[in-house]
Amino acid sequence: MNRIYTIVFFLLFVFSQVAMPASVADYLGLGLHAEEVPTSVTWKEEFTEISSKTSRSMTLTTEELQTLVERCDKLMPVIEELEETPRKIYLKRVKKMRSLFDFVIESRKEVPNK
Repeated sequence: MNRIYTIVFFLLFVFSQVAMPASVADYLGLGLHAEEVPTSVTWKEEFTEISSKTSRSMTLTTEELQTLVERCDKLMPVIEELEETPRKIYLKRVKKMRSLFDFVIESRKEVPNK
């Protein structure tokens, strides 16, 4: 009987250390739902995608730049929920990217036909 408990506790430990799909968590009765699963990978992918467009920001259309500004605005609240050190780093970088996109948009308003 002790061996069964040991195996069960070991499996629970292993499952708690890896990202557990919501269906497995529901099956085990842990009460986790899909909306509670951390989205750390998602925001990093979004951050990487937005930052990859900064080097060619002058070639993007004004509409594309507006979309990027909106995406930065949506990304900021997600980053503000991180731990202190990554929050400071990524929030500063997102603000700089947003400022760059805003600058390009404003520079186009000053110079017509661009």
